[in-house]
This record gives sequence, C-alpha cells and structure tokens, in this order.
Amino acid sequence: MSRLNLIFLITFIGLLIWVTLFNPGAVSTIQRGAQVAMSPFMRASNGIDTAVAELGGEALGPAQLRERLSQVEQERDRLKLEVIQLDEILKENNELRRALQYREKSLLSLVAARVVSRKPAQWYQTLVIDKGSSEGLAVDSPVILPLGEEAGLVGKVSEVLGPHSAVVLLLTDEMCQVSAKLENSQEQGILSGQRGATRALPDLHLRYLSKEADAKPGTKVYSSGAGELFPAGLVLGEVVRLSIGVIDAEVIVKPAVNFDELVDLFVILPNPSTEPEVTAPEATAIPPKPVSAR
Repeated sequence: MSRLNLIFLITFIGLLIWVTLFNPGAVSTIQRGAQVAMSPFMRASNGIDTAVAELGGEALGPAQLRERLSQVEQERDRLKLEVIQLDEILKENNELRRALQYREKSLLSLVAARVVSRKPAQWYQTLVIDKGSSEGLAVDSPVILPLGEEAGLVGKVSEVLGPHSAVVLLLTDEMCQVSAKLENSQEQGILSGQRGATRALPDLHLRYLSKEADAKPGTKVYSSGAGELFPAGLVLGEVVRLSIGVIDAEVIVKPAVNFDELVDLFVILPNPSTEPEVTAPEATAIPPKPVSAR
C-alpha cells in the first residue's frame, strides 16, 4: 500500500471515530434520516400485523357459526312475513277502493257487509255476514261482489239471524237457482250449483238451453232478471263446455267469483219505490139497526 493510501485510510478511520464518539448530534441526524427513510415500510408492516390480529380475533367456531346462521335465518323469515303482510294489506286496500268506486256508480241500494264465519263442512254452501235486520236485510236479498266495472253474484240471504247477522246461501249451492242468459244471446236457462261437503269447488250448471245454443268456451253468463229476485246483468261466470242432450242443452260454467277469498261483500236492499203500497181498508158505514116499535 502506498503511503498516500495509508494516510487516507487513517484519516477516514479517525473521522469515523470522531463522529461516533465526539459528535452525538451527527449521530442523531443520521438516525432520524434512517427512520424517515424506513417509516413507510414500518407503517405498512404495522398495518399488516393489525389486520392479521383482527382477522384472528373474528374467527368463529362451528357452534358460533351455527348460532349466527340461525339468527340470520330468523331475520330473513321475519322480513318475508312482513312483505307478505304488506302485500295482503295492499291487496285488501285495492279491493276496498274498487268496491267503493262500484258503490258510488251503482244505481242499486247497497249495504256493505263482511264475512265473519264459515264452516269447513259447508264451505261452498253458506257463510255468515255481519249485517242483519237493523240494516234492512231480508230473506232472498241478493249478495254481490264488485269485479271492476261489473259485479259478480255471490248468492242470497237465506236467513236473518239478528240485528247484525245473517246467513248467505252461496251460488255454488244447488238450492240457489238463478235465471241466466248467455252473453250477446237470447238463450236463457236456469243456473245452479251442486251440493257437496268437500272443499272442492262445485261446477255451476246452466240447464234448459235450446239445442241450437251458441255457447263457446269463454262466453260470459249473466243473470237475466227474470223472476225479479236477482237484478239483470250480474256476472255469474263463463262457459267451460257445452253438452247437447236429446231435448235441450246444458252448459258447465266456471264461477266469476272466487268463493275461497270472500271477505267484503255488498247486499242489495229492496228498492222502496218498487214495493207495493199497502193501503188501509176503507171503513164501511154500518147502517143502524132499525128499532121496532112496540
């Protein structure tokens, strides 16, 4: 090694010893510079450590996972039930709105009624409503259900139980017979249901049509108004099929009313103007009995 290189080496070692031992400020400056240079890497490392620690802290065992899953399923079922209830309320409100609109436009005298009870064994025969004699109901008062611009026939009052209770005989019962006609036709017959104790919806039968009756599937059937018990123009149903017999024809009719979902109905009251006036009999003068002279 040359003398010059040896002098430089000795000088460098001396400066290093001086900086380390006799100049603490320089050492602090060097340390701060190193910390500033390394701080981004240190923060990143600390963030990773924290995330790993949190992840480890949230780890759940099988029992806890099952419990959490059960809670989520219960919340899901609760929300589903609320949605169903809201849909039912919306449907009921829409039906009531349509019913009120029909009542405002109708020329009939109507009383709103609600179904209060039904017997499973007589599901398609009778039901009980919350209106009675106090509201003017009488036996044979027609009961209808608004269907948009039209109204479907539900049946008729068969018994008035009290001031606020009455029994309705449904159209699906064989004892509820209606004079009916085909849409856009002069063909008329008698429509009735059939008695049965099951929950299966009975067919409606339109009998006594002529053999030439034009009753295509889908043709609507209305009340004709003959007999003056049911008003004309009430929707009874639509044709399903036609059977031609030896003398006449018979039609199977699908009811226009959904008899499984009857809740709010209207009862048609008799029009006072059509009722015959009852006049008191005139008093007849009774001539005095002649008194015989004695």
